[in-house]
Amino acid sequence: MGIYRDIAINGMVGTIEDAMRQVLDCWAELPPPMQDAIDEFRIQLGAAIDSVYVVKRALDQEVHEGEMRLG
Repeated sequence: MGIYRDIAINGMVGTIEDAMRQVLDCWAELPPPMQDAIDEFRIQLGAAIDSVYVVKRALDQEVHEGEMRLG
């Protein structure tokens, strides 16, 4: 899961960073408040992806346990 999670986060954050740079019309470093916002978004996005993974794993386990009861 870790590799796919990192790819998803980097892809989404990269898109946001590019958009911010285009708004600023430069490719220099982003101002600190913008960089802080991106860092916070990266953390929240990672937490969201982790929670989806946990829910999916729980649902998969329920389905598997249901099949065992039926079988």
